[in-house]
Amino acid sequence: WFKTNMKLAKLWFDKSEFNRLQKILRELHRSCTTDAGQDDQKKGTQLLELYSLEIQMHTEKKDTKKLRATYEQAMKVKSAIPHPLIMGVIHECGGKMHMQERDWGAASKCLFDAFKNYDEAGN
Repeated sequence: WFKTNMKLAKLWFDKSEFNRLQKILRELHRSCTTDAGQDDQKKGTQLLELYSLEIQMHTEKKDTKKLRATYEQAMKVKSAIPHPLIMGVIHECGGKMHMQERDWGAASKCLFDAFKNYDEAGN
């Protein structure tokens, strides 16, 4: 169920259908939360996939406030073994966000991490 909806969400992202994308992202995020409303750390890999797509959407929409919040949530996920491509996307968008804020040191670190992840993924 999760993988199928992620593929649909990626399709909406590619078509820039952000309203439909947000609806699916909310539903997917609900499936990755505990009864208390917190992120379920047991589903860390799924959370990172979700945050990766959400970060890309906020980057595309130039919504830096939500981008920063989502990026910080993604960085808090510790119990995951994500695909390097997913972490590459998260770090790349984080680096772009830091560049917009003129935080060159943080941008450099994020972009270096992104390139390492892309290299590891074979991209």
